[in-house]
Formats: sequence, structure tokens, C-alpha cells
Amino acid sequence: MDARFRQAVGAFQRGDLEAALAIATGQANSTDPEWQHLLGLIECRRGNLSAGVAYLQSASDAEPDNPAFRLMLARALVDCGRAAEVLAMPEPAALPLAANVALWQIRAEAAARLDDATALAQAWRSIAAATPNDGRAWINLGRSLLQQDAFAEAADAYRKALALTPTNLDALHELALLYERTNDLQAMADLLDSALADGIAKDRLAFAWALLEQRLGNAQEARRLLDLPGADRDRTRWYRLLATAEDELGNSSAAFAATIAMNRSARGFDDWRRRGLAYRQELRDLAEAIAGWSDLPSLPPLDDPPIFLVGFPRSGTTLADTFLMGHPEIEVLEELPLLSDVAAFLGSLRNLPRVSASSMRQARDRYLRDLAAALPTRSARRIVDKFPLNMVAAPVIHGLFPGAPIIFVQRHPCDCVLSGFMQAFVSNVGNASFLDIADAAEFYDACMSVWAACEAVLPLNVHTIRYESLVIDPEAELRPLMEHIGLGFDERMLDHRKTANARGAIPNTSYNQVVEPLSAAPVLRWRRYAKELEPVLPALLPWAERLGYES
Repeated sequence: MDARFRQAVGAFQRGDLEAALAIATGQANSTDPEWQHLLGLIECRRGNLSAGVAYLQSASDAEPDNPAFRLMLARALVDCGRAAEVLAMPEPAALPLAANVALWQIRAEAAARLDDATALAQAWRSIAAATPNDGRAWINLGRSLLQQDAFAEAADAYRKALALTPTNLDALHELALLYERTNDLQAMADLLDSALADGIAKDRLAFAWALLEQRLGNAQEARRLLDLPGADRDRTRWYRLLATAEDELGNSSAAFAATIAMNRSARGFDDWRRRGLAYRQELRDLAEAIAGWSDLPSLPPLDDPPIFLVGFPRSGTTLADTFLMGHPEIEVLEELPLLSDVAAFLGSLRNLPRVSASSMRQARDRYLRDLAAALPTRSARRIVDKFPLNMVAAPVIHGLFPGAPIIFVQRHPCDCVLSGFMQAFVSNVGNASFLDIADAAEFYDACMSVWAACEAVLPLNVHTIRYESLVIDPEAELRPLMEHIGLGFDERMLDHRKTANARGAIPNTSYNQVVEPLSAAPVLRWRRYAKELEPVLPALLPWAERLGYES
């Protein structure tokens, strides 16, 4: 290192960026990666990220095996909003350990910026493997795996963190919540009891204890624990559990108020509401377009096409698919967006009558390929594609699979809307409307308007299941369904709890309900909230009457 370079580095380290820049600008040349790298660092520190990245990229291109150059380039790319370029870089491999870990950490940050759950989990998996004694790495791995619903591997990561530090509160709290999410209440209780035996008082894990008590049916104790200091470390979860406890205690007004607070605490609340509004308008435009169709061209029918299980969210589709899973000749594909993917391939559904037969065949072929990939070990005779909001994609079902059975699950509109509003959904455009009760009612009206238009215009092969009848007398509701889809009734369908417990983690907010005994308690629950729902009843009660419910 020559004197001028040392002088420039010294100025940079002292924070005299102008002096460092003057020296480096006068000395650097395009063939000297050290000077290019230093110029990049100076420009980034001065806030000129684009210029800094250009210099750092030049240095890294000249010495691609230099880990320091790669690391600073990746850092600058993330800082200037170009995280995708970091993930496009070669994965760290045969580098010294410290540089390897640092590069993986930058990749993890880039993946988090891009909401790339797969890349995030891979980064933390590599970091944890390289630093197996770092409990924080195992916790971060567990968190990243939860984003992929990789529950078993996430639990293993948390247990590794606890093996290093058995009293780590983050690992204990998050593992307890994971056990609850997978309905393993015994493991949850054992974990919390063990923490108590290790001297960790209940107030240190108050939320986890409250959640366990609520799942065990002790709403009063859950409510008490929620008032302990620190129980509200996650405000959205805290409000959700508070609403559940107050609801079970019969305090409807308090439960509704807690739900409002829960939804308002959601990240990006205002933005999601705007996106929900735009989606509802798309649905209304679609309903208007369908009402003007005379029919819709369709492909030749298939033998044994998929069976589509649809219904407005919180109508009981998860309970219905659990009953169906108990039939040995049925395999359920649960909540994968196969149909919406091919709908996007076809373009706006309003223009579906003008889509060519060739494009329709391509879309059907793509759907069948994706279906086969999703069920690589298929053995059942019939496949049920369960995705509730496929109700608004009924034209695609008819176009690709004319005559395919569609199971429509209906529930009282007020109960659907109330239940959706009171869930802590993961935000996406399909459920953004549940952040506000008026939005939720409008969403129901928009979805049902599309469904009604489809039923009026298209020769759909629909069989309707009524949720209220399903929970009271499942066999009476299921026998006609099985006759409709051409399969015999099987007594094993009725043991829904056995089926639910055997199916593994349930990928929706009904995970903790379908493992419970059938109950008529949710039927007409909305009447306890009649005062809170009063502003939206004019939108919902006409649909209730249309669906055959008493006003």
C-alpha cells in the first residue's frame, strides 16, 4: 500500500470524506481495484449510493474472489434498494468463515427486504450451520421457516436454540406459539411447565400461558394473564387473543373493540385498505361483465375432472374439506393458487369470452401440470381443489373443466363477515377487506354478486353445503354431496377430529377449530353482535334472505 493510499484511508477513517475523495479521485485509475473500492466506500459514506455502487462493482468485477469487495458491494446494493441484485450474486461458498457468514447475513437482509421466504430461510440455514453455537442464528432460522409453514424444521431450530440456552425467552415464547399453531397443546404445556420449573415465572411468558389457557377452555384465566406486564409484546396477537377471550366470556362489545384495535395495528393498514377497495371494484366490474354474457365457450369435458370446493372465507370450507379428507378415494389440495395462476395467464376475466381455444387449452394443460406437481404421490381417485375465493373464478372453472363438480359452502352472511373481521389474517389483496367491518360487508356483497352472476349465466355443476346443517348433522349433509360427485358415502368421513389431527398443520386460520368437537355455538353468533353490525346489515341481510335464512 503506497503512502497516498494510506493517506486516503486515514482521512476516510477520520471521517474527513472530502479530503479522502480528493486524494482518491486524483490517484485512482480503472485498473486498480483497491482505489475503486475505496472510492466506492467514500461515495457511499457521502450518501452518493449510485456512484458508490458503480465503483464497488468495478472493484468486485476485477477481483471476484475478494470477500471484502463482495461484502461491501452487497451492503451498498441493499442500502440503495437493489436487494434483488444481491440475491442474483453467487451464493457464498468456499470463503473464510467470517466472510462467509457476513455475506449470508447480507443475503438474509436482502431476502427480507424482498419478502423472499425461500432465500431468507436458506440464508439463515447456512448461517446456523456455520455458527452452530449461536442461539440467535437458530431463532432467526426458526422465524424464517415459519414464513414457509415449515413447522417441523422450525421447531427443530428453536429446540437447538434452547439446547444452547434453556431460558432464552424468545425461543421459549416462539416455540410455544408454534406448538399451538400446530395444535400440539401437550408439547406446549410441557414446554411452559419446564420453563416454570427452570424459574421463569408466568409473567415472563404471559402471552404464551394465556394462549394455552384459552385453548384449554379457560377464558377467564386467559383474560387475567393478558393483563400481566409484557403480555402485549406482539400487539396484533395480543388483541386477537383478547377478542377471543372476551367473546368466549360473552363480552361482545369488548371483543368487537379489541378486534378493531387488532386490525388497526396491522402493518400497512391504510395501504391494505386501499388495495382492498381496488379489488372490490374489480369484482364489481367482473360481476357486471358476466351479467352481460350469453354463455362462455368451453373446452371439451374431461373424465373425473378436479372437484372445486369454494365459498366466501369463513363459511366453513376447512371443516368441509376435513370431512372430505376422511374419504379414502379423495385427496384434497388445500389453498394453492393453481386456478388463480392460470386465470392470470388468461388475462382479465372480463375478456374471457374472447380468449382463444388455443389459450384455453394451454391454461388447462398448465393447471394439470401444476396439479400433478403439487400431488406427486397421488393415489386417490378424485382430487378436490379447495380454495375459497375460487368462487369468483367460476368462469375459469367452466371454461377449462365444463361440468366439473363445484361444492359451494354457504353460511349466514353476517356470521361470515363477522368471523372474517375477527381473524388476524395474513394480509393479501384477497383478505385486505377484513381489516374494516364495512369493507368486509362490501367484500361479501362483491363476491356474491360475481357468484350470482355466474350461476345465472353459466351451466355450473354446483352442489351447495349449508354450514349450519353440517355442524348439526354432518351425515345428512354429506350423503347427498357424495352422491352428487359420484362417490359412495364412507363412515370414516364423520370422524373429522381424527382426520384433522392426522392431516398435519392446517394452512389457514381455522387450524384451531377443526380439531375441536362439532358445536352449534358459531351458528348465528352474529346476533350477539347485532348492535356492532347494525351499519352493515342493509348490505348483508338481503343476501341472507336470498340464501334462505330467516331475517
